[in-house]
This record gives sequence, structure tokens and C-alpha cells, in this order.
Amino acid sequence: MGNEIYAQERSTPISGTIIDETGQPIPGVNILEKGTSNGTTTDFDGKYTFKVTNSNAVLVVSYVGFAKQEVIVGGNSIIDITLKEDLESLDEVVVVGYGTIKKSDLTGSVSTISASDVTEKNVTSPLEAIQGNIPGVQISSSSGRIGDGFDITIRGNNSLLSETKPLFVVDGVPTDDITFLNPQDIDRIDVLKDASSAAIYGSRGASGVVIVSTKSGKSAKSGLNISYETSYGTKEVARLPKMMGGEKWWYYHQSAYFATTNGGDASTTTADMLAGSVVGSSNTVLLQRASNNDTFDWYDAVLESGSQQNNYLSINGRADNGLAYSLGLGLQKETGNVPNESIDKYTFKAGVNHKINEKFSTGANITLARTDEQLGSDVAMREAFRLNPFLTPWKVDENGNEIVGEYQDQPGKLRFPDGSYAINKTSTYNPLLEIANSSNEIKRWRTFGNLYLEYKPLEWLTLKTTYSGNYNTSRQGEFSGAQTNAGISNENLPLSSLAKSENYNYTWDNQFNINYILNEDHVFNFLGLQSLYSNVTESSFLSSREQPFETGFYNIGSGEAGTFNLGSNYIKKTLNSYAVRLNYSYKDKYLLTASNRWDGSSVLSEGNKWESFPSVALAWKASKESFLIDNETISNLKARVSIGYTGNDNVDSYSTLNALNQQVYYDFNGTSANGWLAETLANSDLTWEKTREFNIGVDFGLFKNRISGSVDVYDRLSEDLIYAQALPLESGWESTFANVGSVSNKGVEILLTTRNIKTDDLSWSTTFTFTKNTNKLESIYGQSEVSDIGNNLHLGESLNSYYNYVFDGIWQADEADEAASYGQSEGQAKVKDLNNDGVIDANNDRTILGNSDPDWSGSFISNLTYKNFDLSISAFTNQGVFAYSEFHQNFTDVRDRGRQKLDIADWYIPANAAGIPAQASNSFPQPRNAGTYWRNDRVGYYKDASFIKVKNIALGYTLSDNVVNKLKIKSCRIYANVLNPFVITDYEGYDPEWAVAGYNIARVSSVTYQLGLSLKF
Repeated sequence: MGNEIYAQERSTPISGTIIDETGQPIPGVNILEKGTSNGTTTDFDGKYTFKVTNSNAVLVVSYVGFAKQEVIVGGNSIIDITLKEDLESLDEVVVVGYGTIKKSDLTGSVSTISASDVTEKNVTSPLEAIQGNIPGVQISSSSGRIGDGFDITIRGNNSLLSETKPLFVVDGVPTDDITFLNPQDIDRIDVLKDASSAAIYGSRGASGVVIVSTKSGKSAKSGLNISYETSYGTKEVARLPKMMGGEKWWYYHQSAYFATTNGGDASTTTADMLAGSVVGSSNTVLLQRASNNDTFDWYDAVLESGSQQNNYLSINGRADNGLAYSLGLGLQKETGNVPNESIDKYTFKAGVNHKINEKFSTGANITLARTDEQLGSDVAMREAFRLNPFLTPWKVDENGNEIVGEYQDQPGKLRFPDGSYAINKTSTYNPLLEIANSSNEIKRWRTFGNLYLEYKPLEWLTLKTTYSGNYNTSRQGEFSGAQTNAGISNENLPLSSLAKSENYNYTWDNQFNINYILNEDHVFNFLGLQSLYSNVTESSFLSSREQPFETGFYNIGSGEAGTFNLGSNYIKKTLNSYAVRLNYSYKDKYLLTASNRWDGSSVLSEGNKWESFPSVALAWKASKESFLIDNETISNLKARVSIGYTGNDNVDSYSTLNALNQQVYYDFNGTSANGWLAETLANSDLTWEKTREFNIGVDFGLFKNRISGSVDVYDRLSEDLIYAQALPLESGWESTFANVGSVSNKGVEILLTTRNIKTDDLSWSTTFTFTKNTNKLESIYGQSEVSDIGNNLHLGESLNSYYNYVFDGIWQADEADEAASYGQSEGQAKVKDLNNDGVIDANNDRTILGNSDPDWSGSFISNLTYKNFDLSISAFTNQGVFAYSEFHQNFTDVRDRGRQKLDIADWYIPANAAGIPAQASNSFPQPRNAGTYWRNDRVGYYKDASFIKVKNIALGYTLSDNVVNKLKIKSCRIYANVLNPFVITDYEGYDPEWAVAGYNIARVSSVTYQLGLSLKF
């Protein structure tokens, strides 16, 4: 009887056509009778037909990229609907693992970056494009050099073995990086930060997940749409470190000889004695130049303006038969501030989606990327900064006059034509020759894509299979000619190497989704997944030295046979996975997400290959309760709580086997025989690293969402961390990989967006982020009392800690007796006697000085539009960064005398009889008498690297509708952009962002000035 009544009520047929504002039909639009699970979708022609339960029903019409509409049937049988484009609606959907969800229904911690945010800065790296935009995500340049890329960490470091990188998923394809992508190809980026969100990726989500969705046919509008983006920028050197001028360097240089002249007794060292040491008979040209203050600008000789080009053509559309497509062609070129450093990136992107009929749909995405990088010389810029101001690149004649155009290979070892020294101070190589005769060329091809087929047998059931593949080849050729720093150490002959790598990995996902509404109040979404992953890498390497001629790396076999080095490698890793996830909503107020993933990894030993990674999350939309639903102040209020587990099989393939990977030669009956040993002892008990994370969050909106944001507090504990544990010598092995430690990361993240002004002509919005994370080693080797100082693993401290003596100034003349009691002398670096026992020793007087983790990070983004003008500004900051600076290690090393120095305020000069003014200092010791703590323990090179950096300032103008109509185009925007215009910092090196980078490859800071044009046809 009940079924008969229901059938009679569900008897009102309706039909119609749904179009966009241009009159084009829209296939695939969802039409749902409000309050029921009764609904349908439009066909290829935008038409629909179905029956509603009564003539007063309300239709809810929705489609991605368009504003949702509610239409009352009102007894009509034909209802045609025009959908209006809604750019903000895309922000309402968040991409999570293997699906999407409304942002309002999120139970975990997820951040989303839109396409416009990714492309705003016009940079070649996608990671640089989103730098500073996401709370809890730390992104920084690794060295400032083109091609060296960016480091990314989500919610702190949780690995003892390697850098903590998140899992990148591009269009469903797992990958280790996204540098090959053109930012213009990216449609959105969703970052899964907490374990509840990332648990669906199980063993690969322990360090967070970055999901990148590229532009595909799904969001393409009807008809043919063409856009072209182009920009050009110049990259100018900025904020150069201040080095010593000629007069100051000469003052330093003379004072640096007191420690080695006259037995080190400065009080009786006369001017003649000092001159004999400083100048002697081998530095007449140096003396002449110093007397005339005749200096050379090495900055100007080596550094130059760089350039940056971006060109991108996009074509997309949707045909009448339901076929949607998106094509993108990109060209990016960038050159550095050191000659012979560049990157060229060519990309082709194609995405196709086709709804075959009401039940079947299919699609494919493919990205082809070719990258040509030239890293040039690692040491050229370092050498340029090392050369003192009285050295030039040129040779000299018999009178000491420069022969401009004839290069001297070692300017600090300058000789007259007869072979005698004109200057004999430093062996630093001529950077101009280094640049001209060095090459480090990397060529990469990447083919990246997926193909899916979706079947919808029932309104509430979807079956989907996806095959994703990633093919990557690279070739790196390095060459150092005879006239390079490496060549001069190689019998003045060239040397080269060639490395090749080929990788293919695939993922095959099979999933089903159940979307079901029960009695209007209960909404279920259930995911079931089976996934297979395989990764195979083949590589080879060869090198030689002492090559008789310079042919780059194209004739490595010409080197001396005894210098040959070659090798090849094969690595395979597989993963088998199953996962389930349930999303449940009750009355759209109470939300539950529960998931579990089971992963089996080939790199772990038998009995330890499988692990499960569960998670559960709850959310409460308090603003939908009766006591808040009409509140004029609180527009949105949602509380979230979650707990989840993720994992990591953080070892190389075959680590649980005694692989023969160490070559040794031994005597076999008088003949040299080739033998092999296992480098490490296999551990059959090696198992998964596992991370537990607890997250509490609040999402809020105030005053009709004029103010909105979120606050998250998390507690992450990573256990059974894998490390190469040292073994007793008696075992015969140096180490074995074992699960030995645990690390915690606790922190808070705040996101705040304010819509300050919103009128027809003027709008202004601002976004602020704040992140604070505390990283701490909780246990190691099964205990939490004794640290492993030798491996810099300190219990209760950050993994990035610095452990050393505490620098306490310089021993002064009136402290000579006290200094002697510690075995030191006047002018040497002093360290603190922490336990006041009168002895400085490594066990009792070293301590944690700090760590390179920022105490807190933050960012500010402002977007202002006035009529057709737009202005955007973004800045970010890292505060409380304590860094060991290799720049200072190199350029404030007072043990060295002949090289250039940072323009330090003072250094210790004892009283003397040579006429050199004495100089007291508590900052820098006496040159060549720095003492063991400055020389060996390097206590003076720790610096505050905190900074505030304005990332970009962009000003644009969009042509009015009248103008573009006359030009017969859809839109045109002209803009100017400045990247990295301002940095506020006390750090004296190249750039505080990469203060911890090695000084061989660290590069100077720069400012990029861009002009660009954006056209749509």
C-alpha cells in the first residue's frame, strides 16, 4: 500500500534545457528534487526529463563553475534554466584523496590554492608560486641557484634519514616533485596537512600530501576559448653582501701577519719586520696597488642581469556531443645572475573528458615536459667573492702593468713574464676562466598522464578505474676544462662525467563510490579502493680524468684508463594497497569521516610488509544550530577534531637483504681479485615508520563572512623511525637500518581572510597566516635518556639543532692569565665554561645553541581592485631562525689572510711596534691566532637568519568592455610585477632564505622586474 501511494505521488513529469549565459547547452548538470534523492543530469544537449513527487517541488540545480540555483516547479511541466558563472564556487569544492568534497563538509585540515594564486607571481617553479600562501607549509629556496629547486616541509621534520618531503599527486599520479609542471597548467592545489586527511594515502602520506589538479576538460566552457599569457622580466642583483674595501682589506691583511712574524710577539714586531712578512720580494705589484688603492670590482666582472620569460597558449572548449578538452603549450626561459646558468622549460598539456552516455564517461590527461638546465660552475661565484680587491683577472708585463685580455689563471699567484712572483697570496682560481670552461648540463624528458573510465550503473553508485603513468629520463653531463679549479688539480687537464637515469612508475586504481541520501537527513558517501603501484629505475654513470683535449663530456673514453669510473644500477619498488572511507552527514550539521588503508611494501622484510593506517574525524556545524542560525555576527562556525595514522617505508629497495654492494679487491694467490661485500647488515625485523596525529580545528566566518578563517592545533608523533644504527666493531659491520626513534611535531596554524571593502568600483581583501611548529626528538634506540651526540640526535631537541660550545667573546690583554688557565692566549676566541670547573671539555661544556627551524612563520597577502585596476602585494616571514652560515665560515674566517673578507666592524689586533693601530674586539679573534674553538669548532659562524620578505608587488589594468569589443577579443589585462623587492633582515650573507646553503652553490639575492600581457579570445 505504501509503495502504491508513493508511486502515485511521484507522477509529475517535468523537462527542460539548461544553458549558460552565452546560450550554450551544458551537459552533465545535476538536478535534484530538494529533500529527496530523486534527481537526474542533463544530456549532451543540456536537456533533462524526470518525474518529481508533486507539483510544488523545488529543483536544486548545480554544476561546477556555476552558481547553484533553486527553482520552484509551480505546476510547470517545461522548465528551462540559465546558469550563471560563479568563480567563487570552485573554492567551495576541495580535492581530497580519490574524490572531492564540499569545503563546508571537511572534517580534516586541508588548504586550497586557486589557479590565479599559482600564476600571480609568474615564476617557473610551482612551489615558489605558492610560497608563503599556506599555513603549516614551509617552502624555501634551497640555494638561490636556478635549477636547484625549493624545499618543502609540512608540519615539521619527521625523518631521521632524509629530508621530509610530502607526497605529490598530480591528476592522480603520485610523483616525487612538481618542478616539471608549468604553473599555468595548474587548476588548483589542495594540501592535506593532518593525518586524518592524508591517511587515505597510507604509507605515503606521513609528511602530508600535495594534490595538484591540472586544467582539463572538466571545467571547460562551451564553444572555443583561447587565451595567451606572456611576460618578460629582468633579474637584477640586489642586497649584495658588503665586503671590505681596498684600504680596510689592506689594514686587515697587514694585521693578519702579527701572529706569524717575529715569533708571534707583536709588541716587538717593527714595521720592517711586518713588511718583510706581508710583502717580501714576492708581492711588489700588490704593494703598488695597495699604496694607490687601485682596486678591481669582482662583483661587476662576474655578476650580470638575468632574464625571465613566460609564454603560454591555452585552448579549451566543450563540443555539443559532450566532449570537453583543454590544451596548453608553455615556454619558460630563465637565466641567472652568474653567466652560464639557465633553465629552459617546454611543456605540452592535454586534457580530454567525454560523457559517452548517461552511464559511461571517460577522460585522459597527459603532460609532456622538456627541461634543459645549465648549472655552470659550482664554485665560480665563490671564487669571485674570495678574490681580494687588489687582484685583477689579467696578466702583467715586466713592469707590473696589466695586459687586459690575457687572463691569469690564479690572480693571487700572479707572475712576471720571467716567472717570478708579482703577487703570491692565494691560489683562488680566476672565476672568469672557471665560468668559460665549466659545464653542468641536465636534460630531462617527462611524460606524465592518466586515463580513466567511469561507469554509473545506478544513481547512487559509481565505478571507476584509473591508470596513471610517469616516464622520466634524465641525462647530466659535467665538464671541467684545463682552465678551471678542478682542471688545475688534475694535471692541468680536462675531466668529465656522464650520468643517465630512466624511470617508469605506474599506479592502477580501481574504486567504487556510493553516494546515498536516506530520509533527507542522512547523507552517505562510501569509497572502496584497490591500488597497485610499481616504480622501476635504471641508471648508469661514467667518468674519467686527464683527458688530452676538451670535447665536453662527449669523449669520456679519451681519459687516462686508470681514472675510469663506471657503474650501473637497477631499482624496483612495488606497493599493493586497499582502502575504504566513509563520509557521513546528519542534518548537514554533524559530520563523520572514517577511513582505513592497508599497504604492502616490497622494500620491507617478510612478515613486516603490511600495515594498516586508520583515521577518524568529527565535525560540528554549530552555525546551523537553532541558537546561531540567525546570528548577525557569526555567519559560519564549525568545530573539527580528528586522529589518524600514516606511515613510511623510508628505506631504499633491498635494504632488508644482504646485498653485495661494496666492491673490494684482495690478494688471491698473488693476484688482485675482485670481491664484494654487503655494506650494511640486513635487518629482518625492519618495519614501518608510523605517524599518529591528533588535530583540533575551528573554521569561522563573521559578519556575513566578511571575516573568515581557521585555527588548527595539532600533535603529531612519528614512531619507529628508521635510521642507520652503528654496530660494534666486533660485529664486522659498520651499521644496520633499524627502527630506532620517535619524533614529535606540535603546533598551531592560523588563517585569517578579511574582505575589507566590497563595492561596485572598489574591493579590498587581505589574508594573514601564522604558523608555529615545535620539533622534538622524543626517543632513540629504545630509550629517552641518553642522546646520540655523534649523530646530532639530541633528546628533547629539534632534529635541526646545533650542538657546540657557546662563543663568549675574545680574550683581551688584561685577561691573559685567565686565558692561560684554559690553555689559550690573548686574541683567541673564548667559550663559556658551563659547569665552572676551570676546564673546557666536550662532555660538559657543549650545549644546544639553537636550531634552524623558525620559531614562527607568517604571511600577508593583499588584493585591491579599483574599477579596471588591480594591485596585489604578498609578503612572508620566518622569525627565530638560527643558522650555521657557511657564508660566514668562508668570509669571516680570520685564519685566512689573502682572500677577501666580509666588511666586519672589528677584529682583534694586539698592541705592536709596527705602527698598525691596535684594535680590541669581542666579535672576531686575532687573524691566524683564532684558537681551537674558532678554528676547529667554528663557534663564530652561527647567525640569526630571521627575515621579512616582500615576495611580489603586481599592478594590472584590464581593458574596458567597450575597448575589447572593438578589438573583438574577450579580455585583455596588462600588468607589471616586481618579485622580491624588499628584504628586512640582520643576516649579512647572500639571502637569509637560503642561509644554511653551502657557499659553493649559494647565490646572491635578486629582484625581478616583469611586464606581462594576458589575452582571452
